[in-house]
Amino acid sequence: MTRSKPPVDRIKHFRFRSLWRLVTRFAPFVRPYAKTLLAASACMLAVTVMELLTPWPLKVIFDQILMPDRGHGGWAAELSRLAGSPDILLAAAALSILVIAVLNGLLGFGQAYLMSSVGQRVGAAIRMQLFGHIQRLSQSFHDERNSGDLLSRLTGDVSMMRDLLVSTGIFLAGRIMLVVSAIVVMGLMDWRLTVVALLVIVPLAVVTVRLTLKIKGAARKQRRRESQIAQVMTEGISAIKIVRAYAREAYEERRFAREVEGSAEASIVGTRLEAHLERLVRVILAFGTCGVIWYGVIRVQSAALTPGDLLVFMAYLAGLYRPIRRIASISSRAAKATVSGERIAGILDVVPAIEDRPDARPAPPFRGEIVFDNLVFGYRPDRPILRGLDLHIRAGETVALMGESGSGKSTIASLLLRFYEPSAGRVCIDGTEIGAYTLASLRQQIAILLQDTMLFRASIRENIGYGRLDATIDEIVEAAKAADAHDFIEALPEGYETIVGERGATLSGGQRQRVAIARAMVRNAAIVILDEPMVGLDSESEAAVKRALARLTANKTCLVITHNPQGVLDADRVLVLRDGSISDKAESVIGPLRFIPAGAAMTPAAQ
Repeated sequence: MTRSKPPVDRIKHFRFRSLWRLVTRFAPFVRPYAKTLLAASACMLAVTVMELLTPWPLKVIFDQILMPDRGHGGWAAELSRLAGSPDILLAAAALSILVIAVLNGLLGFGQAYLMSSVGQRVGAAIRMQLFGHIQRLSQSFHDERNSGDLLSRLTGDVSMMRDLLVSTGIFLAGRIMLVVSAIVVMGLMDWRLTVVALLVIVPLAVVTVRLTLKIKGAARKQRRRESQIAQVMTEGISAIKIVRAYAREAYEERRFAREVEGSAEASIVGTRLEAHLERLVRVILAFGTCGVIWYGVIRVQSAALTPGDLLVFMAYLAGLYRPIRRIASISSRAAKATVSGERIAGILDVVPAIEDRPDARPAPPFRGEIVFDNLVFGYRPDRPILRGLDLHIRAGETVALMGESGSGKSTIASLLLRFYEPSAGRVCIDGTEIGAYTLASLRQQIAILLQDTMLFRASIRENIGYGRLDATIDEIVEAAKAADAHDFIEALPEGYETIVGERGATLSGGQRQRVAIARAMVRNAAIVILDEPMVGLDSESEAAVKRALARLTANKTCLVITHNPQGVLDADRVLVLRDGSISDKAESVIGPLRFIPAGAAMTPAAQ
């Protein structure tokens, strides 16, 4: 199989042109909670009805109690006749106001609770799928992305999308429903006055659309800045020892301050635009209110409306303009959420460069024979690292691969684990190309010990058990004993339940390495990869690690990657990698092994 270049995952830069496209893109996350949202919508509908009923008791009080001589006939007059006296009518009107308020509060609480519960679940679903997808993306993707940007998308962007899809969405639907209902009732009361009230819609729409587009642009800049803040913060905290050792606290503070100030400036631009939008909306609606008051008084003077009718109409006008003002505010929040949606979709729609082939099958238990056949690979297509590499490792053999930094030693291990695809050539285990196997079944039979020993902030038991999640505590202890780690673990305050710091910071280098060896041992894999296993160890730790590695690699196929002759252990063969291929060979012998550079003549002593 030959390709022009290794596949690389790329983030797609989306630009959602409409809110509807954004909502439909993320609708599958909301669909499982359709019944709960239906209940929330029913509460919202009832709340809308309560808000529509709120002004009418005031009409009864105004027309039938305060100004009975100005009131017209109709249902209010009939209600007054049935009440029999103004006091009873007043009590009934006051009670109705109280009942409407109580029902409105209860229904509003139900709506808020249901929306909040769905919102949290939708946010969790988006966050879990996004994290799972990031986990499945190829190593090439993670090589090109910074962790701060991904963290920003997983936290802030997901929260904004959650609010838009559920809370803001339902609220917006409720406001639209209230606006439409108010317009219908106002139109039935006096269509001429309703037309005056709606004259503001066109200028309002023009202002809202224009400023919303600018708010979206500012939000996009701000989210980029916040990603940079997360990155600088992550680097500064994770490398705190280096920062302190080089006395660079002030430098890191300046870096952080520069990004924070950039984010603040972008936020100020967005806030200014939002404030400008809100003020313009208020002014436009004020013109509409003035027009309704002016023309409404004329209608009352001409006896087309009663004072109570005008009072109710003005209440509905407030009920119409208030949600319109909120809708304008929501549009700015929706613009920001659209940017977050673009950033989330940009990750979710990345197709992994390395994934199971359609015909992939679970790998059988490996014997451990490895073949690299005419392998060509480069992280950049114009700069190949491996050029036609051929290497055959027999089952149960330990091969040390030496070479200078950047010669491609670790790349060979990455290709064996199928972190990358070769540009040309094949990687085979037991005579079968590794692409024929599922990724999980392939990697489960390979144990790797990295140069940069990585432990999780968890108990030592959990760190060792990470090698095989179903390992029992007895198996974990046996692996620790074989790795010469049991004694120092038992001496810790909580033994195997002791929590190690982030990346194992509370342990020494040798202790971290032995815990990592125990993790590899409990995996009991047929193939073991050791990447610079002796780097940074003192003589005492090195001796303990060597003993542990000897037990780890016994009867296993082992590939040792090192630039140090002392790191080859008791290798069956020592190979030298130079210029992208195996350029020299040497057999290991009992006793110290000297590095034989490529092209150098071997002395009788070296032989």
